[in-house]
Amino acid sequence: MVVTQKKTSLTAMKVLYVTEDRFPPFRADVVELFAYQLPKRGYSIDWLMQRGMGAVSSDRKTTWHDSQVFLVKCSRIEGVIGRLLNNFYGFLGDLSILPIALKGQYDVIQVRDKFFAGLVAWLASRLTGAKFIHWMSYPFPESKLYQAKNKLVPYHRLVWLKGYATRFMLYRLVLPLADHIFVQSERMREDVAHEGIPMAKMTPVPMGIRSEQVGQSADARAPDPDAPLLLYLGIILKLRRTEMLVGVLERVRKKFPAARLVYVGEGQLPSDREVVEEEARRKGLSDAVTVTGFLPMEEAWEYVRGADICFSPFYPIPVLLSTSPTKLIEYMAMAKCIVANEHPEQCQVMQESGVGRCVPWSEEAFADEVCRLLGAPEEARKAAALGPEWVRVHRTYDVIAQCVDDTYKRLLSMDG
Repeated sequence: MVVTQKKTSLTAMKVLYVTEDRFPPFRADVVELFAYQLPKRGYSIDWLMQRGMGAVSSDRKTTWHDSQVFLVKCSRIEGVIGRLLNNFYGFLGDLSILPIALKGQYDVIQVRDKFFAGLVAWLASRLTGAKFIHWMSYPFPESKLYQAKNKLVPYHRLVWLKGYATRFMLYRLVLPLADHIFVQSERMREDVAHEGIPMAKMTPVPMGIRSEQVGQSADARAPDPDAPLLLYLGIILKLRRTEMLVGVLERVRKKFPAARLVYVGEGQLPSDREVVEEEARRKGLSDAVTVTGFLPMEEAWEYVRGADICFSPFYPIPVLLSTSPTKLIEYMAMAKCIVANEHPEQCQVMQESGVGRCVPWSEEAFADEVCRLLGAPEEARKAAALGPEWVRVHRTYDVIAQCVDDTYKRLLSMDG
């Protein structure tokens, strides 16, 4: 039996957001859209997430940015035992969607990147009359299968099994049952459609940046050919082959011997960072390559502001082609000179904005593009100056939030 509940007005929509992120979340598209932008538009957002490892309170509920957060227990035990406990606690947390939804009178129950939780949320939505929405930020099943196949992770056989299980749940159960799906990019929309999901059921929501973080065209500066600083911002992963940039630096230094490279980020696993550092040692470039480790966002952006040329490399494997590059938008917002490889969204953005061109994935192509920019610094500066205005018009979170807002209202109006 389906029990319908009284709906609130579209100007006071109530959402239960179930996310894989630990509390408090830090991802920009989670925090900016659902903690700031949508509440400003009259939404009431309740959250369900597992507490972070650093959490000290044992309360089951808390308040965050004037929103109610239902917290799932988290073990502080490290190693395999700790992971097993947290998986068990996560399972119990997923089951709690049902009683929370029955009491909460939500218009929308939305789940981000959780698969069993999606099934519970679907059941809860049918019992309460809410809409069930799945937010797919990344092709996690495909990523697990790729990493397991190429033995890029510990316990690769278990990861392989998990990849197949989650792939079945996502494409055969969760997405077909969802009333609507938010995906990361137009390419992801096409990929998911190949699995039999109707295109009309999906809305792409790309990555963006806060409007106050967008700079001005005047911030653009010509790259310094005498001592150029090259920069990569983001997570370091063997999956992404980010150590390739060390080879790019080696080639660039043949023409610009004072060039240096800094990775502003950290590996997901210690071995991810070690691959970069070992590559630098092998090429005799340890003194010219720096890995900062994880930094607070504002400190990381200070490194970006000081860079001459910024890299946005995406290793051309299917699992990465559907991503929406955050770093590219951040570079553009700060009017930086950019070297990026061929990738569906990157090519579209760079072509539309005029900030640069995409090159093939190879050390030679990246190095040639760096040398081209360093050899024509004023031309490079003019291209970089086009970035901030394009981002301001197309990729600030107030613009993106309007798209999400319109989608919710359209979805709920179908019942009206």
